[in-house]
Amino acid sequence: MSDDVIIALVGLISAIGGALASNLYAAAKNRLEAYQLAQEMQADNQRLWQWNRALVDHIYKGLGPPPPGPPEDLFKHDD
Repeated sequence: MSDDVIIALVGLISAIGGALASNLYAAAKNRLEAYQLAQEMQADNQRLWQWNRALVDHIYKGLGPPPPGPPEDLFKHDD
Protein backbone atom coordinates (compact mmCIF):
# COMPACT_ATOMS: atom_id res chain seq x y z
CA MET A 1 0.00 0.00 0.00
CA SER A 2 1.11 3.48 -0.62
CA ASP A 3 1.86 5.93 2.14
CA ASP A 4 -1.18 8.06 1.29
CA VAL A 5 -3.56 5.14 1.83
CA ILE A 6 -1.92 4.24 5.14
CA ILE A 7 -2.13 7.84 6.33
CA ALA A 8 -5.80 8.01 5.31
CA LEU A 9 -6.59 4.76 7.15
CA VAL A 10 -4.78 5.90 10.31
CA GLY A 11 -6.65 9.21 10.17
CA LEU A 12 -9.98 7.46 9.71
CA ILE A 13 -9.34 5.04 12.57
CA SER A 14 -8.22 7.93 14.80
CA ALA A 15 -11.35 9.93 13.98
CA ILE A 16 -13.62 6.98 14.73
CA GLY A 17 -11.73 6.23 17.95
CA GLY A 18 -11.96 9.87 19.05
CA ALA A 19 -15.69 10.02 18.37
CA LEU A 20 -16.23 6.76 20.26
CA ALA A 21 -14.19 7.94 23.24
CA SER A 22 -16.05 11.26 23.29
CA ASN A 23 -19.43 9.51 23.26
CA LEU A 24 -18.39 7.12 26.04
CA TYR A 25 -17.20 10.04 28.18
CA ALA A 26 -20.43 11.98 27.63
CA ALA A 27 -22.55 8.92 28.46
CA ALA A 28 -20.60 8.27 31.67
CA LYS A 29 -20.87 11.92 32.69
CA ASN A 30 -24.64 11.98 32.06
CA ARG A 31 -25.12 8.76 34.01
CA LEU A 32 -23.15 10.13 36.97
CA GLU A 33 -25.17 13.36 36.98
CA ALA A 34 -28.43 11.40 36.84
CA TYR A 35 -27.28 9.21 39.75
CA GLN A 36 -26.37 12.26 41.84
CA LEU A 37 -29.70 13.91 41.04
CA ALA A 38 -31.55 10.74 42.05
CA GLN A 39 -29.68 10.68 45.36
CA GLU A 40 -30.59 14.32 46.04
CA MET A 41 -34.24 13.66 45.23
CA GLN A 42 -34.29 10.64 47.52
CA ALA A 43 -32.77 12.66 50.36
CA ASP A 44 -35.33 15.45 49.81
CA ASN A 45 -38.12 12.87 49.82
CA GLN A 46 -36.91 11.49 53.16
CA ARG A 47 -36.77 14.99 54.67
CA LEU A 48 -40.27 15.76 53.39
CA TRP A 49 -41.56 12.50 54.87
CA GLN A 50 -40.01 13.31 58.26
CA TRP A 51 -41.52 16.80 58.21
CA ASN A 52 -44.93 15.40 57.22
CA ARG A 53 -44.69 12.87 60.05
CA ALA A 54 -43.89 15.70 62.50
CA LEU A 55 -46.90 17.70 61.25
CA VAL A 56 -49.24 14.71 61.60
CA ASP A 57 -47.94 13.99 65.10
CA HIS A 58 -48.39 17.66 66.01
CA ILE A 59 -52.02 17.58 64.88
CA TYR A 60 -52.88 14.27 66.57
CA LYS A 61 -51.34 15.39 69.85
CA GLY A 62 -53.61 18.42 69.74
CA LEU A 63 -50.75 20.87 70.04
CA GLY A 64 -51.50 24.43 69.10
CA PRO A 65 -49.73 26.78 66.77
CA PRO A 66 -47.09 27.10 65.52
CA PRO A 67 -46.63 23.83 63.69
CA PRO A 68 -43.14 22.37 63.28
CA GLY A 69 -41.10 24.14 60.66
CA PRO A 70 -39.53 22.53 57.63
CA PRO A 71 -36.06 21.00 57.88
CA GLU A 72 -33.24 23.52 57.51
CA ASP A 73 -31.54 21.66 54.67
CA LEU A 74 -34.65 20.94 52.62
CA PHE A 75 -33.96 21.56 48.91
CA LYS A 76 -30.49 22.97 49.62
CA HIS A 77 -27.96 21.21 47.44
CA ASP A 78 -24.26 21.76 46.86
CA ASP A 79 -24.50 22.66 43.19
